[in-house]
Amino acid sequence: MSPIGFDHPGWLVALVAVPLVVMAGRRTVSRVRGRQHRLATAFRAAAVAFLVLALAGPRWNVAGGGVDVAFLVDASDSVGAGLDDALAWADAALDGRGERDRAALALFGADARLEYTLRDDPPRGRPATVVDPSASDLAQALRLAHGALGSQHRRRAVLLTDGRQTRGDAVRAARELAAAGVRVDVVALPGGLAADLLVEEVRAPTRLRQGEAYDVVAVVRNTSSADANAVVVISADGREVHRETVTVAPGTAQVVARRTADTPGTVRYEARLASAASTTDANDVGRAAVQVLGPASVLVVEGEPDAGRHLAAALEAAGLPVQRISSGGGLPTLDRLLDHDAVVLVDVPAADVPATAMTTLDSYVRDAGRGLVAVGGDSSFGMGDYDGTPLEDLLPVFARVRDPERRPSVAEALVVDVSGSMAACHCQDGGFGGRGGLGGAELGGVNKTDISKEAIARAVAALEADDTVGVLAFNTRSEWVIPLQSLPPESVVDQGLARLHPEGGTAIPQAIREAIAGLKDVDARLRHIVLFSDGFTEHQALIEVAKEAAAAGITLSVVGTGEGSGEVLREMAAAGGGRYYPGRDLMSIPDIIVNEVQFVARPVINEGRFLPVVTGVGPATDGLDSAPPLLGYLATTVKPTARQLLAIGDERDPLLATWRAGLGTTVAWTSDVSPRWSTQWTTWERFTRFWSDVVKSTFAADPDPRYALSARATSDGLRVRLEAAATIPADATAVATVTDPDGQRTEVTLERTALDSFEAVLPGGSEGVYAVGVRLSAAGDPLYHDAVAATRSYSPEYATAATDPTLLKRVAAAGGGRLDPDPAVAFDPRGLPAGSDTRQLWPWLALAALFALPVDVGLRRLRLERDDWRRARRWVAGRLRRRPAVAERRESTAGLLAARDRARRRRDG
Repeated sequence: MSPIGFDHPGWLVALVAVPLVVMAGRRTVSRVRGRQHRLATAFRAAAVAFLVLALAGPRWNVAGGGVDVAFLVDASDSVGAGLDDALAWADAALDGRGERDRAALALFGADARLEYTLRDDPPRGRPATVVDPSASDLAQALRLAHGALGSQHRRRAVLLTDGRQTRGDAVRAARELAAAGVRVDVVALPGGLAADLLVEEVRAPTRLRQGEAYDVVAVVRNTSSADANAVVVISADGREVHRETVTVAPGTAQVVARRTADTPGTVRYEARLASAASTTDANDVGRAAVQVLGPASVLVVEGEPDAGRHLAAALEAAGLPVQRISSGGGLPTLDRLLDHDAVVLVDVPAADVPATAMTTLDSYVRDAGRGLVAVGGDSSFGMGDYDGTPLEDLLPVFARVRDPERRPSVAEALVVDVSGSMAACHCQDGGFGGRGGLGGAELGGVNKTDISKEAIARAVAALEADDTVGVLAFNTRSEWVIPLQSLPPESVVDQGLARLHPEGGTAIPQAIREAIAGLKDVDARLRHIVLFSDGFTEHQALIEVAKEAAAAGITLSVVGTGEGSGEVLREMAAAGGGRYYPGRDLMSIPDIIVNEVQFVARPVINEGRFLPVVTGVGPATDGLDSAPPLLGYLATTVKPTARQLLAIGDERDPLLATWRAGLGTTVAWTSDVSPRWSTQWTTWERFTRFWSDVVKSTFAADPDPRYALSARATSDGLRVRLEAAATIPADATAVATVTDPDGQRTEVTLERTALDSFEAVLPGGSEGVYAVGVRLSAAGDPLYHDAVAATRSYSPEYATAATDPTLLKRVAAAGGGRLDPDPAVAFDPRGLPAGSDTRQLWPWLALAALFALPVDVGLRRLRLERDDWRRARRWVAGRLRRRPAVAERRESTAGLLAARDRARRRRDG
């Protein structure tokens, strides 16, 4: 490494200005000439040079002389007594530490934490740091060492572990440390749990057809040297199906339950042992899942109660088994979804499908090749906030209209009641956080004005940049806390909302008239007022003022708080051509106001009488010459590669669209399946056939029986195997996608193990159910795809495997270090890249520039004569010779006295 470096070397190009300054100085006419002019030019050039060098960020790299070592000690449960061995090894290594050497100590399990940072006097003894011992993340420990070691000295990380990695990629982390100049040594610990009796695994077929008989086998392992007795209970979906008392000799024994695949779907088995010989509770249970194939089935998810009733009845009439659930209860896990050939979302808002559930749906469609149908309503597509979500990515339509010419200009006035009655708490259990200042407050501390702040902040954020919005606060008087303007920045909104304080009486008519007056001056196609009030006021004038708004071409919607005169507010909204929301639920009020703003601002809901038009050929539209009218739909935009089968409305918006998403098929139906918009459809004679064809069009083909896919959890991960009844083409590739219990997806290419098989061990150390999808293709053509589930009963931390020497060797090789070195050489500097201590030089150069610049100015402004230069030289020479200060003072004093005497003689003379 060069001793001098620059943080911003690009600035060095500006040094070309230095000779330009010198050349300009020679040609400049100045009050001073000769030597003084040349010196001034030199100082100016120096000031420019110092300034440019300072901007380039020069640094001085000083080689460090010591060795920094980070000891990374495995404190997971699998190490057991090996932890004491690791600490003893680290203490022995500290005995060989040099005077300039430093050490740090970290413990790790599922997480990694520093016991102490780099020290030249590291403490001894048992660490006080506590980590989660239920897993081993070696990679996280290595990354922690990278941050703890710095860069001043030579660096080494010593990993003391049994190598039982249950998460992360230690080889990759070690390779990254080596690239950064940190060597990784590995010390193997004996590992292994104490003598124990455990359920090693539960074996069962991955998939069966209805009526087949099969065995569920619980494998019990005894790691002690003596026989042990145990009671093993096997249950299916929580119901006991087998109980057996066994004597287990050292080694393994099997408990077998004979079963028959009676009912289609996934059966979850659990084997649990009870024994005095068990020393670890975590591994006393094992699990497996068996998928029983049966007729195709459909899961209908309803956003509102009975929203999918008519659709479910039609599918059942067509012979399809249907399960109905509410979206509010959450979606099933992926292994449960795989029991169904398609999922139908009926008017489900995005808020009911959290990020993990969206990932699950995505894997269900793209990786497992299953079907998804989204059905419209008040709470789906654009009205359900699908835009920008993974759910929208899956569907064949964009959730909103993307043609800017179809979006009307919008002016919104949010009229907020800040009377004294709004200071009362909203009498409903719950609480929520947000920018309005409610963040986690208990109900008793949240008043209705605070609710309005949250709602307004979110409503303004939901508008577009070219929309006009204003906030009018009122009690007995009205004030625009946010004047009507194009979408204001967040700071303006925050300042306006800070001015909302509940006090005084309520004068709704006056406030509405002021909002009408403000909106009249705005050039917008849609002008709308949203009133948020508890309604505690005189009611006679409310209906009249709402009619005034309607006469001015302004719509009025009202959001109540559950108190006051709700019926009068409802009549007021009806007279104003808007909608009324009672707002009885504290949690719902901000969402209500946001949805109301979006309802007006977006051309989403279209209501009227619309006849569908066939625009594409598919199973549902084949032979469809005519269909009843629909009374409404949600406007969306069909995606470029999707197929639009039915269009609706004057703009030919998509009504029915479909496309392929990964291995699966998805469909969008933008009207509803309830009497609101589909009144005549639900009684149409072709309704059953139509919806049966729509849903069946998303079904995947049955898996090719010539292939068999299996997946099971082992101590080193998930072992996935694909076998064929005949030779698989030589150019075929198999790719597996694993979705873990947390919804994270990993893609791995399987290795060919024979002419008819592929296999790989995939990451999978967390407890829970994994979904594994495999795609087999050759020359770009798909040959096979399928998905199965695998269950990990407990962390591999509690399995019986001992130290993993293969992984330890790979980590040491990737880190450029040694395997099982002697503690005495832990601080040996040989073979370690030199460290460096960086010192920034730019502050000194900046000071030099600040000094040179005023000197340049002084030299150009003050003309110095020859005698001045001579005296300056004498002064400098005297300073350099360091003459005694006392002598200088005496000489100066003598000169002054002589001058005084001469003056007196002239005066007296």
